[in-house]
Amino acid sequence: MGIRGIKILPAAIFMLVAASVGLFCSSCGESSGVKRPSAEELRILSLVTAADHILSELGCGDKIAAIDRHGKILPAMADKAVIAVGSTISREMLHQYKINCAVVWYYQQELAEFLRKEGVFVYTVSPINLQTYCHLVDDLAELCGKKVAAEPLISKFDAAISGENNDTSVPVKVYMELYAPWKVPAIDSYIGAILSLAGGVQAVEPAGANISVVSPEAVAMAEVEAVFYVENFASAAEIISRPALRNSSAAKNKHIFAVPRELLCEGVAPERLLKFFKEKLQLLKDK
Repeated sequence: MGIRGIKILPAAIFMLVAASVGLFCSSCGESSGVKRPSAEELRILSLVTAADHILSELGCGDKIAAIDRHGKILPAMADKAVIAVGSTISREMLHQYKINCAVVWYYQQELAEFLRKEGVFVYTVSPINLQTYCHLVDDLAELCGKKVAAEPLISKFDAAISGENNDTSVPVKVYMELYAPWKVPAIDSYIGAILSLAGGVQAVEPAGANISVVSPEAVAMAEVEAVFYVENFASAAEIISRPALRNSSAAKNKHIFAVPRELLCEGVAPERLLKFFKEKLQLLKDK
């Protein structure tokens, strides 16, 4: 089944295919001679908010010894120490918190190398999308010795995604703003794919692969029916006041919705973001 051009495989099938062709490596640290700690010994530094969330859902939140500042967006991380800013962390902090495992993003290669030299096992997270999410859950569960706990999380995700694959209704034209005026997600991004599953479509797409900003003129011409923005990064009143959106259907009908920031973090409760989008878009369809 497809999501308006995006091929979605059931999680179990996708993980078997991915493993067979070597798309993932759940033992990134071992290749550099760093032995993976046992589940009982884990002291994790997580620089990936999605991993913070998944580990908590798996019942492994106690394995997280420290996080970066972005992780504080999650209520479950309120009591965790912040010892990293971006890719910056000191050797002293690693030793103070007895870190023996780190979860980092694929683009933090220099940091990963530094951590391995300090004897820290590193698990690298690839870009998260609807195809890779379940593999990340499965890998983190294996890391913590909680493989059984991963099954209900993957089943919940599969049920949410599969339940929306047959939607053939005309998608609602959406302007989804990320953190700054006219900054939008790509149609085939993590957020864009979930929005599509919910019955919406980004009304204006950036002009190039490395561009994340659209012009107000393009938005004004797009006949936007609904607006989503990041909670606390804008307001409905401010958005309605913009000339490009003032006369849109979204503004006239007050279909302007604030999305909780944590839901827009890639890999944090995708089924909750799907439900949020779907409920808001259903308000338009019911009229």
